[in-house]
Amino acid sequence: MFRGCCCVAAQDPHQLSFTLATDERVSYRPSDGPPGAARVPLTSSPRMNRETPFAPDPDAQLSARSALSLSADEKEKEKARLQALVNSFIKKAVRGYPCVYLREGSAERIETQYRIDKNLEYLIVVSLKDSAQAEVTCPISMIQDIYCFAEDGASCFPPEVVEALWPGEPELLLMVVFANNDGKLYRFCILAESKATRDEFLECI
Repeated sequence: MFRGCCCVAAQDPHQLSFTLATDERVSYRPSDGPPGAARVPLTSSPRMNRETPFAPDPDAQLSARSALSLSADEKEKEKARLQALVNSFIKKAVRGYPCVYLREGSAERIETQYRIDKNLEYLIVVSLKDSAQAEVTCPISMIQDIYCFAEDGASCFPPEVVEALWPGEPELLLMVVFANNDGKLYRFCILAESKATRDEFLECI
């Protein structure tokens, strides 16, 4: 599913260079579905299928801006900006980003952090109290879409999760929809720590 990463040349010691996993290398094999992720109702479907949800091709990212007739120099600057953003995100995500995991059904709030494993294959939500306890393990190559409350509205999210939000939290709410190897869709909700980290997540995953 992933194309090769467009990271800068390996000879630059200040940039992170990596190769993403393909579907064939993903060893995740859920049976009844991953723990912590709720099955998406049959009436729900992602808005789009992201072929490259992680470290996207800067040329593809520029498609919307191309309509604004960016100059060649502006396009190169935007590609460089995206490259720097992705590299920075990866470095921080391997260590972990603080977030709040909202368990669907009960809307239980759990202080967590999301991480990217060192092989860049999984997005993992782990408890701050016990880092060995994974609330969600999501294969990055299986991510179908990411919903943002601020852009998509309340109707896209589980009602109990929306009702459990505190003032100021709706704009931080994200929902990740992903498939298992049988093609069944699952979802989970998290609160980003800030608008800035929310935007990083949306642009880099």
